[in-house]
Amino acid sequence: MTVTFRPLIALGLSAALALPTIAQATEPEDAIRYRQSALSVMGWQMGPMGAMAKGDMEYDEEAFATRANNLAAVAHLPWEGFMEGTLRGDGHGVETGALAKIGDDWAGFEERQQTFEQEAATLAQMVKDGEAFSALRAQVGAVGKSCKGCHDDYRAE
Repeated sequence: MTVTFRPLIALGLSAALALPTIAQATEPEDAIRYRQSALSVMGWQMGPMGAMAKGDMEYDEEAFATRANNLAAVAHLPWEGFMEGTLRGDGHGVETGALAKIGDDWAGFEERQQTFEQEAATLAQMVKDGEAFSALRAQVGAVGKSCKGCHDDYRAE
């Protein structure tokens, strides 16, 4: 018996093409919860690396590598949740620190996103390349600085 996968492939492609439409149809509340969850996941990965870099936690090479790779893998996730109608003051009823300034300076916000993603990718690559912990510590600082830069400009205290 021959099994044909064409219907499955067509179904998969149809679903993939529908995703942007689905993302745009998402309720503001769902988008906010999604991005907050994604940012929380990123913080979960970054926290121990920051503690190791500061010396507040013993350096564990394997744990550090896992977290660096995880961070780089999820660094792109939260940004799709920053859509029209999801910022502070948009009347959606969900508590968010995302300032309306994001909508007024989308190019600057995207630049900060790209910087963060690049810094996270650089950290993961440095781990893969076997860089010394002193270099990794400095790169954790660069990743943290990219987080702080965005928070300083686009997040309410």
